[in-house]
Amino acid sequence: MDLTPTAIPLAIHPTAAFTTLPPPSPLPPPATLPWLLSPLNPATRINSLTPILNPHWRLDLFSSQGTQFHTIPLTHPPPPPLFITTTIPPPSAHPTLSHLLDLPQAFSRRGNSIQGLGIAQHVLRVLEHYSTTHPRFDETYRTLPFGSQIVISRLQKDIRKCHITLLRNTQLEHTLLTPSALAALAPEIPAADWPEAIDITSLALVRQIHDSVCIVALPPSGTEAPRELVMKAVTGDPKYLYHELISLLQLPEHPNIIRPLYLATKKCGFGGKVGVVGMLLPFHRAGSLRNVLPLRSLTGTLGWSEQMRWAKGLARALVHVVRQGGYYSDLRVDNVVLAEDGEAVLVDFEQRGVWAGFSAPEVACIENLAIIAMSAHGEVPEKVRVEYRAKMDRFLSGWRKVGKGAHKGRTKGFALGWLAMEAEEREAAMVYMLGRALWCIFEGVGMPERAVWRQGGEGGVEFPAHSRAGQRERELVNKCTRGRVEGRREQGVVRVGGRIVLKEGDGTESAEVVQRAAREWWIEELERGERFLEEREIRREERRQNGEVGGFSAFGGRPRLLEVLDILESWEV
Repeated sequence: MDLTPTAIPLAIHPTAAFTTLPPPSPLPPPATLPWLLSPLNPATRINSLTPILNPHWRLDLFSSQGTQFHTIPLTHPPPPPLFITTTIPPPSAHPTLSHLLDLPQAFSRRGNSIQGLGIAQHVLRVLEHYSTTHPRFDETYRTLPFGSQIVISRLQKDIRKCHITLLRNTQLEHTLLTPSALAALAPEIPAADWPEAIDITSLALVRQIHDSVCIVALPPSGTEAPRELVMKAVTGDPKYLYHELISLLQLPEHPNIIRPLYLATKKCGFGGKVGVVGMLLPFHRAGSLRNVLPLRSLTGTLGWSEQMRWAKGLARALVHVVRQGGYYSDLRVDNVVLAEDGEAVLVDFEQRGVWAGFSAPEVACIENLAIIAMSAHGEVPEKVRVEYRAKMDRFLSGWRKVGKGAHKGRTKGFALGWLAMEAEEREAAMVYMLGRALWCIFEGVGMPERAVWRQGGEGGVEFPAHSRAGQRERELVNKCTRGRVEGRREQGVVRVGGRIVLKEGDGTESAEVVQRAAREWWIEELERGERFLEEREIRREERRQNGEVGGFSAFGGRPRLLEVLDILESWEV
């Protein structure tokens, strides 16, 4: 089964247990078209898919299921970080052209490999033609509202015939808060702790590295070179950004937790309001442990002292968060960057959840129910959606309101699995994630296991197996990940390249076979999760009846975070 957006409800999400959608049919060979319509006809074929020699545009990455392109005009001076993207229709809107342009592959491509796809070069050529044939395009681009889109509503072989409109994101401007209004949401944060505001028009966009993150350059000061920083922003609902910003500023500074340096602001086109569109953070060039660990392992430069330093740094950061009464819901090595001094630094405090490869099993129980309850029309039978909404009402009252509405007011986060837990249970889930991260550090790999979203199995090892870690490290990882459901059947489907295949198969299985394996696994997983949730409710009721308050009801008997840190601190390096 090809890894495309249509595969999500069929094999990737828990909707696979109930979906009545048919598996995708293999793409038929391209039909033999009349010569007047043939892609080989010089009059109707795509002119060229080779890179332009002297381009005026650059493509940094894809997002939104391969139909959104982060394209940057190569102007002088460089544009400010406006987070303007180029979007195209889905492959189903133009199947023949999609095949010629490799569009279905865009969903599963990452990094520099996207440049080799025909759709990448075609979009760049469309933009090249559009910008050079529209007078004062550079001025128009720079005055677009933050997060606007260049929409190619009709994709054609002839770039001159592609229809382009500029979709101005005026809705975002209405929801932005001024720095003072944002500070009013968290009056407990001293005024002196709020970062200085910088207008994004004074910044230069260097490159986009994620759909919500880019590298920017501050203007040079005197003889100093421009200083590069990370800018994080959200072009949809700003409440997630504001929640993360407030969460970080509420924490006392810590060497292992990222700290906002500036507020990124922009003057709105209507009314002259200056709204907060993002935050500027330190740029740590070494990158994340997701990439550093396998690279250092491969080159033989991963030292034990470094591994211990990163392990202790993560544990200290999590202890710091819990001591302040908070929690961290997205611990994975992708969210741990290396500072210039070699310290591991925790980033991403949006509190929207974590990937299944790092998530504690008790968190996934609620998340899986929610995915079915909130599934799109037609993905599962309506009676199933109604049934799972009722289950969510029981296990997490008020779940329907989470993430809804504007940013006004305070929130405890947006991850339903975490909101359904008590404070002690949240710490236990953090310990589990820490155990998974420690496994990655001790084994020198960036992903704990192969899955349908990410390819793991680096170095020939997958969690919970070990190949490099010593006995004491293995024992600590096992303590942290207690309750990981021993004997649980492994998910039977994984990603290999741009396809979803059976984990133990040869890669030639039909889409029907892959979908059937996914359905069987998800049925078992959902039943197991509901049993756990039922048992948790019984235990909670027993504690209430016995008058038990506080204490540590760790799932599976995991240690406290401070205990894990004490163990790491006791090891000699």
